[in-house]
Amino acid sequence: MSLRWRDRRKQLFARASGQSELRRDWSARKKPGQHRIVWAPLFVVLVLSLLSLAALRISILRTGYALGATLQRETELRTRERSAAVAVRIERDPHKLRELAARQGFARPERVIDVADDSR
Repeated sequence: MSLRWRDRRKQLFARASGQSELRRDWSARKKPGQHRIVWAPLFVVLVLSLLSLAALRISILRTGYALGATLQRETELRTRERSAAVAVRIERDPHKLRELAARQGFARPERVIDVADDSR
């Protein structure tokens, strides 16, 4: 059924029953306050979800900054560890140990005495 025919048919039935087209039943129409009742909980849920999303994003940012600081600290500690390992290797060098012993007056022993352990 086309829209034009439907409108024409409505007019014909309205005239036949004695009703005017301008006269309508307003009782079926929603009251002005009803729309706010439906939208209020949805609006509250929307605002709460947006706030929780913002809090989650802030938490992610804080975690990222903390992770970056931790990675920087780890890099610094690894650099210190490498330099400490190099220092230990330098100190354990046999040539350096000989020079240090000679400066402090240490010499090779002329004889070695083996003392037997009688406590067993």
